[in-house]
Amino acid sequence: MVCGLCCAFAQAQYTAGDRYQKTVFSAYDSVMNVKYGANATASSSTPQDLLMDIYMPKGDTLMKRPVVFFTHGGSFVSGSKESMESVFFCREFSKRGYITVSQNYRLGFDSYDETGALRTVWRAAQDGRAAVRYMRANAALYGVDTNMIIYGGTSAGAILSLQLAFLDQSSEVPAKIDTSAYTSNGTGIEGLEGTTNNLKNSSKVQAVINLCGAIGDTSWITSGDASIPVLSMHGTADDVVPYGTATIKIFGLIPLMDVSGSGSIRERLNHLGFHNRMYTYCGAGHVPFGDGTTEGMRALDSTFRLINQFLYEDVLKCGIAEVRVNDIDSSQCAALTGLTATRVSNDMVVYPNPAGEQLFIRSHTLPAGTPVQVEIMDMMGRKVLSQEHTLQEQAIDLSNLPKGSYSIRLKANACSQVKSFIRL
Repeated sequence: MVCGLCCAFAQAQYTAGDRYQKTVFSAYDSVMNVKYGANATASSSTPQDLLMDIYMPKGDTLMKRPVVFFTHGGSFVSGSKESMESVFFCREFSKRGYITVSQNYRLGFDSYDETGALRTVWRAAQDGRAAVRYMRANAALYGVDTNMIIYGGTSAGAILSLQLAFLDQSSEVPAKIDTSAYTSNGTGIEGLEGTTNNLKNSSKVQAVINLCGAIGDTSWITSGDASIPVLSMHGTADDVVPYGTATIKIFGLIPLMDVSGSGSIRERLNHLGFHNRMYTYCGAGHVPFGDGTTEGMRALDSTFRLINQFLYEDVLKCGIAEVRVNDIDSSQCAALTGLTATRVSNDMVVYPNPAGEQLFIRSHTLPAGTPVQVEIMDMMGRKVLSQEHTLQEQAIDLSNLPKGSYSIRLKANACSQVKSFIRL
């Protein structure tokens, strides 16, 4: 049975479908209302329990799976882990082999001004970090690859994601944030990690998915953040969270602070030479994939494909996704409307099949000189050949193999591809 590109995060190898690229599980398991911490809110010193929903591929046997957070929006005053787009992304990506998480975080403002806005986002980012620590601390329980945790969100959830990833040094803390210990009659709001839980695991994330979000200051993105790939998606006509740098307003009325949206984030990342992707919804407003209309559902499908491509190619480094969408900057919008997807062939090709004394393998996308481990197994799963090559095209000598059916596993980077062939 033919297998497409599958990332080798654990010992098991799927022999059907295309893990992380396509739906390889028909259903998902979920663990709902998992308490990952508790903390005081903007309005009360009584700790609020903070909950998350965890989705996992049903019947999966891998022991280490990448985790992707999809965190809700709502202007930091509303929304929940049950939001339509968060649940959709969690369910669908879990069926592709990921563990996915939708979490609640603390909502509400101390005051509707810049200080209040900073404190609101600070609390939310503390909760995000606590949730990441929780997943790492419970890696054995949920089958987590602790080296592959991706944090993403929509609107306010995207703002949270960017702050979590890039506001990560004490030197970057805004002057209006008091990082002293919380007291019921004081202004202290704790440090970067907060006290939502007392777990000591790392809260670092390996990638960011920014859907219509913004960052307080692009200078928080520094040379030390080069290892964090970023996907940004944003509408040029967004009147809630600016595409560029402008004043953000709550309820569209109350000015809070200047922020830099996806367009400005893109400029900063490009200036630093960081790998990133930018997809512009030309002429679209805020979160164009969340309104339930026909056009909104079409945008939701496109957004799903873009996230899938980013995770598959840039984060897991599994080769070229089957359906690809090119970067779109606002400068290209005069000639574009919306997003277009192009289907491409699988990365590695094995031919001829059936084969005689030689079998050829070829890669469309791996750079020349990339080491590729080639393993051939017989029908009993016994390894009968193991070699290392550098592709583009390579001939494998089969003259010493008896006639029969075999499978060939090609390993490159963190991924592998398995195909079957017949030796005549």
